[in-house]
Amino acid sequence: MMALPGPVLAAKGNIRNHLVLIKQSLVNTEYERALDLVQVARQEPHGTDEDATLSLYEGILLYELRRRDEGKAAFRRAFLLRPQAELPVPVSPKIQQEAEAARKQAEAELKAMPSPPPPPEEASPQKGPAPAAPPLQSPSSESPALESTSPSRLRQRAWIPAVAGGALVVAGGITWGMSRSELNKLRDGDPDLTSPEDVNSTGSRGRTLQTVGVSLLGVGAAGLATAATMYLLGDSGRPAVSLGVGPNGTAAAFVSGKWP
Repeated sequence: MMALPGPVLAAKGNIRNHLVLIKQSLVNTEYERALDLVQVARQEPHGTDEDATLSLYEGILLYELRRRDEGKAAFRRAFLLRPQAELPVPVSPKIQQEAEAARKQAEAELKAMPSPPPPPEEASPQKGPAPAAPPLQSPSSESPALESTSPSRLRQRAWIPAVAGGALVVAGGITWGMSRSELNKLRDGDPDLTSPEDVNSTGSRGRTLQTVGVSLLGVGAAGLATAATMYLLGDSGRPAVSLGVGPNGTAAAFVSGKWP
């Protein structure tokens, strides 16, 4: 059983549309509008490649607006994500030079990061006396007890993932709604956003809320699916249930066993 949040399915198409609009505004020298579109695009679900591209666009636009320090920081963020990334549009030699300097800085920072320590070597087991074999027991005396208790315990515990999954779905819906509210502030030109710092802060807050909301919805849906499976497979006597959550917020529950 698998639960896929609806917004995740359209993520690639949405972010590509935003990138096209940003490029058009940049080519038309509408730098302020293009910068606003970058912040709006960050609210949509996207991956590392798109995040790096958005930071490259942001750096170009900030340099065009003569905000050199902010542009340099944006280039650095992009190259920390993708050191070999290329600028998405042709730029002036001056901006190209600044971008290459930021790339070298990012590469130096990445090289300076400490590498994770190697895993410890497993100690060789010491030889000792072999444990005594347990006495053989008749399988007929144990099987009835397992058949009569395991399924009932499984059904009795099905409420635990059901309650947890329901709570996570509710929390995910609320968090997702809060992220949409932050996005609407950018789209509708909220009068409280009086500076680029306000726009960046609103965009960052909305992006965080969106990621948390999608993850909660996915895990909550998987929890509900697991609860239903535990109840339905209660008579099969030892079904195997596992859940997983992907990096993009999707969740899955895998079940093996016999239906009653």
